[in-house]
Amino acid sequence: MSGVEEARQVFGDRVPFAKTLGVEFEVIEPERAVVSMPYARERTNHVGTVHAAVEFGLGESAAGTLVFMAFQDLAEEGYVPVVANASIAYKRPAPGDLRAEATLSQAEQTRVRADIASAGKARLSLPVTITNADGVVACEMQTEWAIIKPRPPQG
Repeated sequence: MSGVEEARQVFGDRVPFAKTLGVEFEVIEPERAVVSMPYARERTNHVGTVHAAVEFGLGESAAGTLVFMAFQDLAEEGYVPVVANASIAYKRPAPGDLRAEATLSQAEQTRVRADIASAGKARLSLPVTITNADGVVACEMQTEWAIIKPRPPQG
């Protein structure tokens, strides 16, 4: 199974909101994930460009895909990634198809694994760039994730 097919299955099954957004998986590599979203009128704002919340969702999906794929083995041990914080800078209106690229170096992945081994949890940061169909930057994000093992429900 290719990285794209695997991401579609792993991320797509665990995060139904990605399907709601119409996220398409383009490139899944060990240090990079690229997802896209075709233009759809129902995802626009009052001035006809892609809604800010949709852009945020696309960026978070790119980062989430990479985190899910990079740390699949930890998921088998019960760990889950969750967004702990995120910031976004909107650079220009996005009137059409969008593409989001997230990156995470092997060195950072190694550090995260060391933190999990020593502390049972880890935090990490991923930058995301969202571009329009012409490759012009529409917005830039910084996402911060926690990888944790959830506590069993009490009750």
